[in-house]
Amino acid sequence: MSKTAIITGATSGIGYQIALILAEKEYNLLLVSRNKEKLESIKLNFEKTYKVEVDYFVSDLYEKHESKNVFDYAISKKLNIDILVNNSGYGLYGEHTDSSLDKINNMLNLNIIALTELCGYFGNYMKQNNSGKILNVASVAAYQPTPYFAAYGASKSYVLNFSEALAKELEDYNVSVTCLSPGATKTEFFTVAEVGDISGQMSEKNRMSAKKVAEIGVNAMFNKKLSVIPGFKNSFLAFSNRFAPRILVANISKKIMNKG
Repeated sequence: MSKTAIITGATSGIGYQIALILAEKEYNLLLVSRNKEKLESIKLNFEKTYKVEVDYFVSDLYEKHESKNVFDYAISKKLNIDILVNNSGYGLYGEHTDSSLDKINNMLNLNIIALTELCGYFGNYMKQNNSGKILNVASVAAYQPTPYFAAYGASKSYVLNFSEALAKELEDYNVSVTCLSPGATKTEFFTVAEVGDISGQMSEKNRMSAKKVAEIGVNAMFNKKLSVIPGFKNSFLAFSNRFAPRILVANISKKIMNKG
């Protein structure tokens, strides 16, 4: 019986590249996004090119009950679910006290609540089947405080710690959980976050391609790694933060993030 991978945020960036890789590996796909037009286009392209079955579910996952609706849809289709990729998420740039709390809440609902619920629904399904793989996408922002991305960075710290804890809970049921923490990547992230022009490590010339990040994440998932940070420089910076005083880490992070 053919296996199915469910991917959220699948119409662009890292999510799209992961979908592409898994289609090449002959996985059937259930793609989740709010962009119906792009979902239909990907479905037609992948089914023609890779001869796999592609279904999609249009959803704004930050809305209440949408995670359950995705799960119910997958079950109603009697899909043989082997992989869950929680890629949906976005950031908001600026001082927290100047930000729209409605937008912050929507971001947190997507980055944290939806991911947690989907891991609960599909994780339990995999546990009952004694088989499965979950890939959660966090960020190197998870490894230190991120002024001007304060709530976003904190949400990714949650994803990292939640994923690693869940991995230990599910390992005895032959279900693996891997956390992918990319650095700056060539995606729509900085446009959506309304960052504008930014220099240094996050500048466009220093961003890793979404394809490369996806390849590293998928390989880590199949190798059942607990966590992976793409790129030596990103890994070095993330882990060096653990040995530096937190005030120093926060000060450096502020200088990097502050465009002013």
